[in-house]
Amino acid sequence: MVRENKGEVKEKIIERFFNRLTIFQTSHPALVIVIALILILLSFYYAFKEMDFYTSQKDLISPKHRLIKLCKRFDQFDDLDNFIVVIHPKNHNYKEAIRFAKKLVHILNKQTDKYAEVFYRVNPDRFKRWALLYLDEKELLSIKNQLEEHRDLIKDILNSPSLLHILEAINKEMSNKMIGELFTGFLEEPEKGENQPLDLSFLINLLQDMLHWIDGDNSYISPWGRLFSKRSWDEEEGYFWTDQKRYLLIFVTPKKVEGGFINARLPLVALRKTISQMKKSFPDIEVGVTGPEALNMDEMVIALRDMSIATLISMIGLILLLCLFWGGIRRPILEMIELTVALGMTTGLTTLLIGHLNILSVTFAPLLLGLGIDYGIHWLARYQEEITFNVSSKKEAIQQTMIRMGPGILLAGLTAALSFLPLILTGFLGLMELGIITSTGMVLTTITTLFLLPALVTLFDKPQINNKSGILTMPLRIRPALKITDKLALLILMSGAVFTLLSIFGAKNIKFDLNMLNLQSKHAESVIWEKRLLCNSKRSSMYGAIFVKSFADISKRERQLKALSTVSEVHSIKDVLPDNQRKKLAILHSMSPLISGIDINYRGSSDEIDLYKLDDVLKRIGFKMLNSAAKKWGVDKATQKQMQEVRDLIAKIRTCLYSENRDILRSRLKELEKRLMHDLQDKFSTIKENVLTDEMKIEDLPKSLRKRFISHDNMYLIRVFPSGNIWDPSFLGEFVRDIRLVDPDAIGDPVTLYVFTKAFRDACLKAAMYAILFIFILLLFSLKDLVYSLLVMIPLIIGTIWTMGFMHIFHVNFNLANSLFLPLIVGAGVEYGIIIIRRWKELKQQSAGDHVMFPFSTIKGVLLAGLTTTVGFGSLLISDHQGIHSLGLLAVIGSLSILLAAILFLPAILYLTNRG
Repeated sequence: MVRENKGEVKEKIIERFFNRLTIFQTSHPALVIVIALILILLSFYYAFKEMDFYTSQKDLISPKHRLIKLCKRFDQFDDLDNFIVVIHPKNHNYKEAIRFAKKLVHILNKQTDKYAEVFYRVNPDRFKRWALLYLDEKELLSIKNQLEEHRDLIKDILNSPSLLHILEAINKEMSNKMIGELFTGFLEEPEKGENQPLDLSFLINLLQDMLHWIDGDNSYISPWGRLFSKRSWDEEEGYFWTDQKRYLLIFVTPKKVEGGFINARLPLVALRKTISQMKKSFPDIEVGVTGPEALNMDEMVIALRDMSIATLISMIGLILLLCLFWGGIRRPILEMIELTVALGMTTGLTTLLIGHLNILSVTFAPLLLGLGIDYGIHWLARYQEEITFNVSSKKEAIQQTMIRMGPGILLAGLTAALSFLPLILTGFLGLMELGIITSTGMVLTTITTLFLLPALVTLFDKPQINNKSGILTMPLRIRPALKITDKLALLILMSGAVFTLLSIFGAKNIKFDLNMLNLQSKHAESVIWEKRLLCNSKRSSMYGAIFVKSFADISKRERQLKALSTVSEVHSIKDVLPDNQRKKLAILHSMSPLISGIDINYRGSSDEIDLYKLDDVLKRIGFKMLNSAAKKWGVDKATQKQMQEVRDLIAKIRTCLYSENRDILRSRLKELEKRLMHDLQDKFSTIKENVLTDEMKIEDLPKSLRKRFISHDNMYLIRVFPSGNIWDPSFLGEFVRDIRLVDPDAIGDPVTLYVFTKAFRDACLKAAMYAILFIFILLLFSLKDLVYSLLVMIPLIIGTIWTMGFMHIFHVNFNLANSLFLPLIVGAGVEYGIIIIRRWKELKQQSAGDHVMFPFSTIKGVLLAGLTTTVGFGSLLISDHQGIHSLGLLAVIGSLSILLAAILFLPAILYLTNRG
């Protein structure tokens, strides 16, 4: 008895509160609306000025997390090379790719307001002093031996540098069968008893240059390229090529700017615009931009664009659906006004409490539209019933609706808010922020439903009141939504039970896809080029990072890392420095006597090229290329092909010598001679400089390299590249575990990705379990009845199981985006149960018999609420972002499943329970 008295007192307090609230709303509706208008305008203005957008995965993880603390040292490197320009030369046109790269870099370097650094090449000129130290000891000894054997001839060529003299020297060496040794870059000495094969590469390159320059094409391929060794510096050295020169890479570091996400993406927009304009002049080049920051920005841009469209579609869809159900436009507009106010206030409060949105919380608007509109629907459905059957005035209808429906809406709203609160307890920052936003949004939606909607209805609704009927008796007022019989109830329960069992069985086949790349838009430029890099070069734009304290520790760590099957490459500052420098320097210093007295100081010559002598020496060389000479020398088939190529080139050049304007020919060949001699002077000067060089140290490296491998606190970075697809969750796990075995403090994008995916998955599951537990406790506290509390949970539990069954049927898997469905749908599922159970209790108390029928208004409200939730979530299906699209798809399936459980399965249980 005491418990009943306490319950009655509690109900009277709630009734008095809603009664007084209704009196104020109906007496001062304009004041309530003006206050709401002021709040929404202030909210939107504040959000427009202060709202920012975070794109990094690290922004989704708590700053207290150990990984984030470790990443502080890595931040200096993380800010470098955020954009990667990928250049693909069609038909292996590498020179065209380099030409494109140089032109692009030239343009970007002028835009200092947008780009802090453009890193596209390690300039060989900076390393000329130590160039030969990068050869192995065997190659250095070979160069030394060739210098010893051919010193006099080399001196002769260098002391009398001219095109004609070079060709005469070639002819002379061919006569002595030495040209293969001299002009192929001092190849290794043959073993005793072997003949050094004849190699005409130098001659072919020289003749090709001559023919190009005669034709007016000033393209130049250095014939001296092998003077150092097989691995000489040439015009293609120092660039960043992937395997087999498939892609040329340019690393762009954008300049940090103030103004948040909008300004931060301007460098990426400008970069792509510049590339688009340049591509018109380079038809044989494909170019795209990827990289960590490009991936993040593309994801956020697409998400923001799609969320704006989805929000608009959601609002239009909701209005159309409401118009269909309410049979007019007035009440749908009033409801959308109330919902827009709640959405605007949520945006403003989000800006105040958090200050930004991330890739997770950016979805809050369609979610609130889909879930928050339910309360207005339930309120208007009951208002429609009251004004049609039970009252004689609009004011009285509002008052009765608030008294009878207000507590249920308040409980449902608090329950929905509580269903999101567990996100805050997950410890995952991205979900914590989403939890704060959605919980706040559901509270504000509940408040606007109970405070603003009655005022809007008071001022603008024009109902048709049935004054003739007055207050009708209970049976006449109730138009049953579904006439449930014993057979129908049993059929529903048996069918539902069978599908529930099948769904549980099918749920075993549902997987959890942790691949983040599968969430992004397939059409995003950064995603397309990231996948091309992975598929064609096996090189991801992401790498693991390990720090060591001293240079000496690098070798030990590299040996451990290279032994791992999950590691393809290991890069450090050590790789940029030559190895075994002391031994190599000893060999180089021993060459000093061999080059003393040999100098080249080409300053150009005013002497014209004698075309007759040139023709004569070419004719003599051509004679040595005849097939008879090939038989005499006993050359192999490869050399025979070279000899044929030499004959063809000489024939073309000799034809030009007599058919072209001789003055023009002399001028062009003179320019080529200058180019050849300056090139030769540069190459031999490099040899002389290397012979006298000392050990190369870290301080000698360019700053652009040092800052990519040495931290501000003098720690040495080792970059660890994976051997497989870093976006494959199973491989990612193996890779991270392997490098953490080498160093537990390993960090980098793969580690962040691994921690993020695992933490996010666990957090979603944890949040769903917390939400169910907290809501059940709230229901027990509010309803004070275990049976009723369990009945309220039936739509959620059964609907979720059915969702799993439909997922199996439609081949839908969980992923890192749609797993948000679990905590998001809890509130909606419980809401339907609360509305139905409260109305059932009310009808049971008023009914004399054991046959209780649900009125059409109640089921109509739940049905409309479920469909609006489906429309709200369904608007996400338009998203090009695969993750958001999958969230929309799963939410639609889940919403409809829970709705079916609420309007069919739960009433059938209540019917049989009541009959029993």
